[in-house]
Amino acid sequence: MSVLTRLAAPVRMSALGMYVPETVITNADLQRIVETSDEWILQRTGIRTRRRVAENQYTSDLCVRAVEDLLRNSPGVSPSSIEYILLATTTPDYVYPSVAALVQDRVGIPTSAGALDISAACAGFCSAMNLGAALIASGQTRNALIVAGESLTRSVDYTDRSTCVLFGDGAAAALLEYDERCALAGMDSGSDGSAGPALYRTATRRDINGTVDESGLLRQVGRDVYRWVLENVPATIDRILKRAGLRRSEIDWFIPHSANMRMIEALCKRIGFPLERTLTSLVEYGNTSSVSIPLALIPAVRNGTVKPGDKILMVGFGGGLVTSGNVLTWL
Repeated sequence: MSVLTRLAAPVRMSALGMYVPETVITNADLQRIVETSDEWILQRTGIRTRRRVAENQYTSDLCVRAVEDLLRNSPGVSPSSIEYILLATTTPDYVYPSVAALVQDRVGIPTSAGALDISAACAGFCSAMNLGAALIASGQTRNALIVAGESLTRSVDYTDRSTCVLFGDGAAAALLEYDERCALAGMDSGSDGSAGPALYRTATRRDINGTVDESGLLRQVGRDVYRWVLENVPATIDRILKRAGLRRSEIDWFIPHSANMRMIEALCKRIGFPLERTLTSLVEYGNTSSVSIPLALIPAVRNGTVKPGDKILMVGFGGGLVTSGNVLTWL
């Protein structure tokens, strides 16, 4: 790749919305299901609670509520103004129709709007942002509704204490619009399919790397994912900053995927970024895969922690194994 002075897209993030289910799963609740304890979970993950969908709730329901929250908090945005929907999820209601198409219908977005689901696991939100920015920059659309939604508790094995304590449900939405100030920069993505067996969920194919798994439930080899993240994500961050034309010292906030606190602490130490300038969502919501980054961003924007002009480095990494990230200037 040729040397880039600065890779930036003519977009800004103009609206935000989020929703989490009402049911709270505490560490004490999990202690009654598997052999674990509040102390064990906190020490290894940093998670205190996570949310769970109701029996009749699915990913599309969460996503619709998140988009409705966005519309409610952004009077200048209407369903009729949305031209494209990019929706990141690993837990779609159906193989098809896409969750994006379901959201289009239920929110009342015009049928002329494009609607596409993205399967990039925990890198899904950043992947959708980067693709949305490219669509806007190319002139294919004037805006893109970026949605992430997961009902992970439907895919968790509650006999496996190494994974069931981690995951929760939720959804978030953001609107990208054309803006000459180019508030999104450094867009980068990567992949390593050889590491796929470290984090997977089988579907029509029930074997992976010689292992047969008929359950269709989420499987993770935590130590392998941990090692892969620390070996690969720092290079991803270096590429993002180089493409954005920024030094690490110019970043105000770092939002990595909220996998677990041990991993985030180790990653911050590895890249030399202060933990106190790192935003996460895992303490309250657990690991929500594609939703974890916006669930950290949105409260910080709403409570004034993130201020206009702040530069936010966002990096997702997960099943694939894949990475995706960018730098967002909050306008």
